[in-house]
Order: sequence, then C-alpha cells, then structure tokens
Amino acid sequence: MDLTVDQVARQITAEVVARAPEGWTECVLRGHGSQRGVGLSGGGYVVPSRPGLFFDMPFPHQGLGSLAAWFRDTHGWEGIVLELVSRPSGAFELVVFQDVLQPGGGPEDGWTLTLRPGFQRSEPGATDSAEPSGLRQAGDPAQAVEWLRAVLRQHAEHFGAEPEMPAPVTEAQLAAAERHLGRPLPADLRALYLEADGDGGSEALAGYCWLPLDEALAERDDYIGVPTWFGWELGRQQVVFDADPPNTVRRCSGHPGWLPFATCFDGNFLAVDLAPAADGRPGQVIEVGRDFHDGPRYVASSVTAWLGQTLGRPDPYAPRQSAGGSRQLVVSTLDERLAPGVQAIHLNDAPSPVDLAPLSATPVLRRLHLNRCATTDLSPLAVLPVEDLAVDLAPEAGLIPLAGHPHLASLAVGSETPLDLAPLRTLSALRSLDLSRCPTPDLSLLADLAGLRYLALSGTQWTALIATGRLPAGLAAARLAGATPLTAALDLLAVLGDDTSTAYRLSGTVEDAS
Repeated sequence: MDLTVDQVARQITAEVVARAPEGWTECVLRGHGSQRGVGLSGGGYVVPSRPGLFFDMPFPHQGLGSLAAWFRDTHGWEGIVLELVSRPSGAFELVVFQDVLQPGGGPEDGWTLTLRPGFQRSEPGATDSAEPSGLRQAGDPAQAVEWLRAVLRQHAEHFGAEPEMPAPVTEAQLAAAERHLGRPLPADLRALYLEADGDGGSEALAGYCWLPLDEALAERDDYIGVPTWFGWELGRQQVVFDADPPNTVRRCSGHPGWLPFATCFDGNFLAVDLAPAADGRPGQVIEVGRDFHDGPRYVASSVTAWLGQTLGRPDPYAPRQSAGGSRQLVVSTLDERLAPGVQAIHLNDAPSPVDLAPLSATPVLRRLHLNRCATTDLSPLAVLPVEDLAVDLAPEAGLIPLAGHPHLASLAVGSETPLDLAPLRTLSALRSLDLSRCPTPDLSLLADLAGLRYLALSGTQWTALIATGRLPAGLAAARLAGATPLTAALDLLAVLGDDTSTAYRLSGTVEDAS
C-alpha cells in the first residue's frame, strides 16, 4: 500500500471538512471493507440547528479499499469495520477493528457483535432427522426422453434450427456423480443425461438452460446444497416457509439433496429434490436460489412431469395445491385478505390497540411483525405456529399469553412499561431476543435461557445485566442498540469474552499533515 493509515485518515477527514454543511459540529463516518467490496454503514454530519443527522457525506471508496487491504496484510483481518469522527477544526479520531463487529444501517441501529464466528441458526428441514418421504419416484425415463425430444423439436420450429446438443455423459460419470451426492439420481434425469450433457447453453428447455452434469454438481456444492446465511442482522429473524402443497419440500433454504439442473441465469434454479419432505416424491422438481431464501417453490412431481408441463400435459402425480394467493402480506389492517395459506404478515401503522383475533384465519402463520402499532392481547398467537414475532405492547399487555409456546424462536418486543420476563423461561424454541425497546427491571433471568443465541439490549440494559454477573452462557451474537460509538461496542465485546486489544486507534488533525 502506497499510503499509510495516517495519510488515508487525513485525506478522508479533509474531504469531510470540505463538503461539510453550514453549522456542523462533527461528522461520524462508519465504513466497512473487505476483498468483496467497501461501503458506508450509517453516520453523518451533526448540525445542531437540524434534527437528526445530515447524510450528504463523501464516499471515500479508494480510501476504504486501501485501509481494508492494509489491515488484511498487517493484521490478517479479512474484513474491517471503522469509525472516523471528524470536526471543523480538522481534528479526527479513527478506530478500526475486524468485522466481527457490524454497524446497523441507521444512526440508532447500534452494533451487532459476533461472538462465535461460523455459527448459524439451524433450519427445520436442513438435517436428515426430518421425517422422510415414503412415496416412490413419479418420473418415467422413456417418457422423459420422448418429451425432451418433443421440446427440442418445438424449440427448433420456433427458432428455425435444432440446438447443438453436447455429447451424453457416460454411465461411469453418472455413477461418480451419485457417489458424490451420496444419493441416486432420479431415473428420468439419469436417462436425459444419457441423451445429452445439457443443452449447450441454448436455453432450449422452455427458456431454461439445462446444465451440464459437472456444472449442476458445482452449483449444488457451492450454493444450493447449503442453507443461506446473511449474518446475524438478518439471520436472527430468519423463517423458512412451507411450500405449497404443504409438507412436500423440506423447510430449508438449501440442502445437499437438492441438485440444480436448469436455470434462467437469474440466480434461481430448477432442482431435483432427492430428499423430499414426508408428502413429497423423490425426484420432484422445485425452484430454489436467490429469490427463495425463505423457502423453495414446488414445481412438478418429476422432471418428466415438468417436461410434460412445457408441452401442455397435466402432472398426474401432482398433489393438490391451495387456492393460491400470497404467503406474505404487508397490510395496514387485518382484513379479508387473510387466508389459510398466509405465512407472514407485516402490519404497518394500524390504529392501536390492534385486535389480533382475525389471525385465526391464518393457521400456518409463522411470522408476525407489528410496525408502529401496538396490541393489548397476544393470546390469539398461542395456538399459531409463529416462529418470528416483533411486537409493541400497550401498557396493560404482557408476555403471559406466550407461555409455553413451542415454536417461537425469535422475539422482539417493545413496551413503555416494565415487563415480567418470567414467561421467557417457558419458550423452549427461543433463540433470538430483542428487549432493547422496553424497560425491564430484572434481566438476570436471561441467564436461565439455555437456548438463547442472540440478545439485543440498549447500552443501559447491558450495563445492568453485566452488573448482575449472570450473562447468558450460549450467546453466539449480541447487539448493542442505540446511537453508540464503536468504542462502546468494543468495550462490550471485551466483557463478553473477545480480545479487543488489537483494535487500531489513531487521532490527529489535518493541519498536521506534512
């Protein structure tokens, strides 16, 4: 690196000062960087005559990249997070640490602290302990080959030329692929690969590109075969929805038993499901990928049936699907749009208090977020399979109706009055808890929550919890909520057991530059 950390800090500070608005008193710039890229993560100019923060800050792309490279070379940090505070005098303070700390997107969002790198929450269907299917494959190898040829003829008639199909794979290659997968390929897909090793990129299968076998295996190994994890800021509330028809596909965002075989090059894939749920069939076709992190989509009972669908043929083995409709709703009232297949509701700006009784129309509801509205009674949720709940409570409300809830894994609760937290001890599935928006007189019982992996508290709450000497033992991540500096996040990280002595700190003024 040609520039030192000091020189980069001075350059960024000089640009911050040059672009500052009238009347500013300081600027907080929070950034992050790695080999994958750099970015800003909140902060802004403080202007006392204006409420909030003034956000028209410079974006020091090159400087952040230089700092990320320098700390990667000198400290071995694959990613960094930094906070640079600048003032009108040209004075600055820079703090840099590895990216086990992540700032939220806004000035009040605080910091997420990763205590156990590599940990991620399990998903209901990600392991083979889920109930397997007892149904047989529905595919027909001979029919699949016949319909493949029909699809190719249809493509040739439309485009005026036959696609140039690659040579088929060999039996030895198929056997090697099955050993790699640890599962046999569906008989119909096997027969297709003995006809051709994909479509040569011609997108001849109803607009899809049929992948060569080695590319299919590579996509499965690198992407489709593992659950998706976006980190704790998003992963703490992750819910995987059930497919339609229900219980046909495992509730997970990735599985080694899913082999992608076709794509539209949009990050999504058609895959054969070699490990279906109890009511699914081995070899059924599902859609997975970029747009299906909340659960795959059921497509057809087999590759044969999918080819038949492209030719207008019905799928004789398709289970009955619901009447349709969205499985996620964003609404301002709980009204007639509620339907039995709804699995997530974001209720925004509804008149408070909100009556949750209409949720009885959504028996498979797994996520409920009440945003900028509150309720007085959580009892309608007691019989629903809600896994992710974010809710504000009116003063007379409490958590008692949730006692013993067997599914609730993520809870974020806000209240203006103190809450009795005792019901939390009865939530066997609870893994993520956010109490940062409610006064809680006794946090010591949080140490009794053996399954708790993520905890979000305000700075005052963390101080009170630390004073009890009873911290939850199993935490994999924590959040320090509110407008707090990076130094406060480092202090909390140290209390929670991480070594923060390597944090890089630098101060100076731009006038000192030589």
